Amino acid sequence: MEKVFVGEELIWGLLGNLFIIAAFLGAFFSAISYYFAQKENDNSWKKLARIGFNIHTIGVLGIIGVLFYLLFNHRFEYHYVWQHSNTAMPMQYILSCFWEGQEGSFLLWTFWNMVLGNVLIRTSKNWEFSTMAIVAMVQVFLSSMLLGIYIGDVHLGSNPFLLLREHPDFVNLPFVQSTTYLEKLDGRGLNPLLQNYWMTIHPPTLFLGFASTLFPFAYAVAGIWQKKYSEWINPALKWTFFGISILGTGVLMGGAWAYESLSFGGFWAWDPVENASLVPWITFVAGGHVMLINKNKGQSITTAFFLIFITFILILYSTFLTRSGILGDTSVHAFTDLGMSGQLLVYLLFFIWLPAAISIPKGTFKIIYLTLSFSLLIFSLFTGFYKLTTVLFIAASLGLMLYNISKATKTKEEEEDLSSREFWMFVSALVLLIAAFQITFSTSTPVINKFLSGNVADFFGWLNGLMPNALFEKLSEAKLATPKDVIGHYNAWQIPFAIITALLIGIGHFLKYKKTNTAELIKNTWISVVSSILLTLILSLTLEIDNTLLILLLFASLFATIANIDYLFRILKGKLKKAGSSIAHIGFGMILLGSLISAGKKEIISQNNSKFDLGKDFPNKENILLARKDTVEMGDYLVSYRGDSTSGINVYYNVDYLQKNEKGEIKKLFTLNPFIQTNPRMGNVAEPATKHYFNKDVFTHITYAKMEDPKEKKNGGWEEAQDYELSIGDTVFTSNAMVILSGVNRNVDKLKNKLQETDIAIGAQLNVLSMSSEKDIVEPIFVIRGLTSFAIDTTLEAKGLQFSLWKIDPEKEAFHVRIREKASNAGDFIIMKAIIFPGINILWIGSILMAIGTILAVWSRVKLPSNAKASA
Repeated sequence: MEKVFVGEELIWGLLGNLFIIAAFLGAFFSAISYYFAQKENDNSWKKLARIGFNIHTIGVLGIIGVLFYLLFNHRFEYHYVWQHSNTAMPMQYILSCFWEGQEGSFLLWTFWNMVLGNVLIRTSKNWEFSTMAIVAMVQVFLSSMLLGIYIGDVHLGSNPFLLLREHPDFVNLPFVQSTTYLEKLDGRGLNPLLQNYWMTIHPPTLFLGFASTLFPFAYAVAGIWQKKYSEWINPALKWTFFGISILGTGVLMGGAWAYESLSFGGFWAWDPVENASLVPWITFVAGGHVMLINKNKGQSITTAFFLIFITFILILYSTFLTRSGILGDTSVHAFTDLGMSGQLLVYLLFFIWLPAAISIPKGTFKIIYLTLSFSLLIFSLFTGFYKLTTVLFIAASLGLMLYNISKATKTKEEEEDLSSREFWMFVSALVLLIAAFQITFSTSTPVINKFLSGNVADFFGWLNGLMPNALFEKLSEAKLATPKDVIGHYNAWQIPFAIITALLIGIGHFLKYKKTNTAELIKNTWISVVSSILLTLILSLTLEIDNTLLILLLFASLFATIANIDYLFRILKGKLKKAGSSIAHIGFGMILLGSLISAGKKEIISQNNSKFDLGKDFPNKENILLARKDTVEMGDYLVSYRGDSTSGINVYYNVDYLQKNEKGEIKKLFTLNPFIQTNPRMGNVAEPATKHYFNKDVFTHITYAKMEDPKEKKNGGWEEAQDYELSIGDTVFTSNAMVILSGVNRNVDKLKNKLQETDIAIGAQLNVLSMSSEKDIVEPIFVIRGLTSFAIDTTLEAKGLQFSLWKIDPEKEAFHVRIREKASNAGDFIIMKAIIFPGINILWIGSILMAIGTILAVWSRVKLPSNAKASA
């Protein structure tokens, strides 16, 4: 008789799976129908294709609806709901639960593609068949990520409606065998880092940006398919700048989330996952500007196609990086591998192969290419050289595709004048492409190392007998080193690119197509140049910037901002309809300027000047120790820790910032409440608090605090003991004191401690320093008597501390000390870090202006007649 599990609602899982099947089959049917509609130029396929996409739309909306129902109602019998939510979590973060996991984020991506796909159907006119065939095929791949089925030994996707008791990690656990296992079951909960309002708006914006890269790509591939090698650019242009605005906004939102929620003290850390979203935006911007060159001059078709193509491919590559598990050791954002890395790789390779296959004219050569592609696949499967063959396949496909497009579009173009706008726009696109390549290469170090370890050694192993052993060993051990100073590494490369880009942005609007009059250019820009030089001198002296590269960046960012402001008001007369690109360029210049000032001149004011050494985990130059109700100097402020308070899962630490006035009176300026979000399952997370001024931010976060946990209290008000492994000189913190192992006593007074003469006794000499500078010395003792051992504890009643030396490790010269303390001790001190970020608002204002400017540019292109010239 089959078990009946009490409380399970299986109907929702069945319904969700039906919607997944509908989404997958609807997309597949639509892709096939659109393919035949384009191939046979037959409108009878159009109706079938649209029906298929409508089924796909219903399926996607149905999956979302069911999953939200399960999350809202805490249906923990489903693994996805159990893994990403619990009953203690505030309901406003239910959106974050939806897209925290692999399945939810793929579903979010699928949703935006579906929405934009329906827009494309209604706006693409004669391009519908070919573009929607590409869009529907992408949806087939994305929908397959939710299937969660096996075909032989191959696992396709991860199903969000899998039952907890059927999940491989739980299927053999005893508790899920009970028919009443749901009665006391709570979920694992949402990652505490995601319990922030930014994470309810940042992921959907970012994934809308990801989705937007598909549509220029679809137009580009459709252009090759229909042999309309330049005609695709005009309808794709508004999609491109829409994508640039949304993806750029999503990236900047990620920086804002990191600044407000993470405690590393900044908005950009060159994390691999941050880079994976930034790089496609850079190539997208480059592609959009080259498309403008083509629209105005009919040039650079191959470059425009390549940049739009590589943007979409980089989105797929970033998905592979962040979801294959390969970045697990190098990024805090990356997902763990759910067995989808092979499927993601196929997804990536298919859309590299597809444009190459379409670009080849019908005939023998096309048959040869398709045969070789299939042969490489078979070769990799049977030999195991899938890494090597993948690289060869990508290189061959890219080369072949660009060659065929270049050959098909080869025309006799007039040579560009060095003073022309199109020449310098093309140069700026190349600079952006090189910058993107550097970031991609450095970010891909784990991928490159994984490629080098294995297949290369095995491949050269065939030639082992024909080469020196030393050379073979070097080839076998080849590996790229990861930079130790990650931020310094990327900044060293990217600052020169930023300088060149900013200078070109400043001068770009004053250049003319075909040829620019030098005298007129100087007349239009000299005020901006002189103003920028003067401001650079003033700011570099005021901010004490003495690095040549940073001074050049300061000048370039000021010039980009001032020159575009000048163009907006003097040339355009403030007309917003034509001002989109100028406003976006002003925003970009301000982002560079704000980044330089805020990150380059940030000041850590929390320096520990007390007699307590905070140890290597809390550097004295970056952290300050604050005792409860004590007031100490910190930079230009006096700070006082007034105690803590608890609200829900958050423990807030109330820190007053004070300042003396001219009369010597101490006045409170403001209070900051940095907090620790408690999470027993995933670990506590410190979140910062910031005081915003127009010219600076005061950023504060807790680096150490003793947490009071009522569940750990024992009889008599004592908390559960904590174990520490100490070597001589080590320091540990209790709630109200620092404890230092200063030495070892091998001559314990046996008479005083009522020990036998044959006992072996060792005492750990502990210096206990309280926040009030009082010092006590205690000596817990470890005793060996015959074949047994025991500890003689020491108690400091006044400080509510008890010490026990319960184990000695002679090999490591380590002493295991157990410390108990009274519950009333909790919260007597905190260790805090505080940073001044000058000029940070320049960056945020620039971000807003860049987003607004790009949206205005999109709007102007939507309203622009198809034969009108576009401005950069």
